[in-house]
Amino acid sequence: MADDIWILKDQPIRVSFDTKGATFYKGVRGVLGVPMENFLRLISVNGDEKVEVPTVSDLKGRVVIANPEQALEFVRLFTSPSTHYLFPDSDYIEPTVETQQEHNLTLAPVTARAEQGEFVIERNLVSRDGKLVRATERVTGDGDYVLAATQVIDEHSPISYPLYQ
Repeated sequence: MADDIWILKDQPIRVSFDTKGATFYKGVRGVLGVPMENFLRLISVNGDEKVEVPTVSDLKGRVVIANPEQALEFVRLFTSPSTHYLFPDSDYIEPTVETQQEHNLTLAPVTARAEQGEFVIERNLVSRDGKLVRATERVTGDGDYVLAATQVIDEHSPISYPLYQ
């Protein structure tokens, strides 16, 4: 029973990139605890097969990224305030337009482009320790991800990283 994978069927994670026939859900292996976000992980469901995808690197080979827009959507899967907690190894979230407006921030826009057989994304992220950074990320077509560089914009960002305790 502890190894059973449970999914929140009413909460599929819809993405435009190819997931090789699988559907992504929020779910958990074993027994769900409180707060729920501490225990949820990404679950890939293909037919009757359910596979926990516990880390960002475990996405490699499970997706096909075809263009810069899909690469941006891919990196937002593990940095969006609504799904970042599915990946405990992800140390950043992307500030939303709403949080930027709330704190009167004017940040450089997100860019995504194809470059030498991969996709390069430049955007603002907030780290677990509260730093606002400008990040350069690289994504390959099979979902291999690298945080290539970060430049600190603000050591004490007014946008905080959500904590689930």
